[in-house]
Amino acid sequence: VLDAADGRLFVNARVDTYVRALPDGTDVIAETVGRARLYAAAGAECVYPIGAPADHLPRLAAGVTVPLNAHGTPDDPSGTRRLGELGAARITFGPLLQRCATDAVRDLAARLRTG
Repeated sequence: VLDAADGRLFVNARVDTYVRALPDGTDVIAETVGRARLYAAAGAECVYPIGAPADHLPRLAAGVTVPLNAHGTPDDPSGTRRLGELGAARITFGPLLQRCATDAVRDLAARLRTG
């Protein structure tokens, strides 16, 4: 897929070890790193262990050869910075930026109607 895209595609492989049940006794960090390495070997340019707790990021980042993605919130800049300090090279906000923008437009429209 990457070859066919000729540099026009960024593959951020989602690793679901924190959102799907793993067998009892599974080391979630080791399992996540193992899966992330497989994705990287297959061409992923970044891995996203969705739902990984912040305190796991240093070990996850140390265990993979590609950048690590984490989920942040736009209303918590210091928390987002902290994710970077813990090893995240890419921060995802999901739909939160769109929701913030929509709320701002809604608030402006309300002020214009009532102002």
